[in-house]
Amino acid sequence: MVGLKAFFFIFLMMPLGHAMMIIINKGGSSAEVIGAIGLTLLGLGMIVWTRWLRTDLHQSLAGLVGGILLWTGAVEYGFILAKRALGVSDLVVDGKLFTYGEYRILEHTWGLVLIVFFYLLYHEDVRCNMILWLRRKLRLMKGAPVQGKVQNYGPRVAFEVITVMWTFYVVLLLCFDRSIFGPHHPMTYGVFILSLGCGLYLLFRLFRIRELGLAIRYAIPTVIITWNGVEILAKWGLFREPWVTLNLPVLAAILIAFFITTYLIFHHLRTSHREARASTV
Repeated sequence: MVGLKAFFFIFLMMPLGHAMMIIINKGGSSAEVIGAIGLTLLGLGMIVWTRWLRTDLHQSLAGLVGGILLWTGAVEYGFILAKRALGVSDLVVDGKLFTYGEYRILEHTWGLVLIVFFYLLYHEDVRCNMILWLRRKLRLMKGAPVQGKVQNYGPRVAFEVITVMWTFYVVLLLCFDRSIFGPHHPMTYGVFILSLGCGLYLLFRLFRIRELGLAIRYAIPTVIITWNGVEILAKWGLFREPWVTLNLPVLAAILIAFFITTYLIFHHLRTSHREARASTV
């Protein structure tokens, strides 16, 4: 149940984040500038706040929210403002919107993604399971990874959210680009299959985690990789994204589910604190 709570808590954030951007965008360019600045400052504030949080769960939750806000404000809205400044237009195919201009710019950050990935691959303090697996298989490290207690998970979690989201944004945009692959290219089908397969494997491992802070951190890549499948299905035209069209009944249901999941997480937290105090008496 712990892993399930963590998964749905983050999974439900994805459509709500998209819907929040659509609502802000309806306010015009001034609302987008305010949104960019406000979300960025709020995200940075959440990450700084983790300095005073005691438990890894509180640090992970604040880092998660801070990372999402920072990504939305500084990166997504940053590229929207860059699109306007550079005159990059939205891509329309057969009379339908295919790709927003900001995503056309974001696609070409693949080189930066590659640089960050190689840095993490050799960073001795990184404990990502995939990075550790690659190190073992490629024999990249001279010695064992750095061990020791992490004093503050908040900035790590924020960085994890941003880098994983950024990486798979770029992967999907490269797949959808008709000059490279295209939505119905075998590569896109391969990414869809791998996303669902890896997502299910990670979900299986997530369900075996009993500590909520660790489950939150593990659920981040699990959700983002699984969400690739949702994005590809939408690009194939199998459904219209209700968080983009602002389908109010669907969004209301998602919001209620998110509140229920949030309540269950904080109820678990209160129960754990009571049990911990009782054990020390």
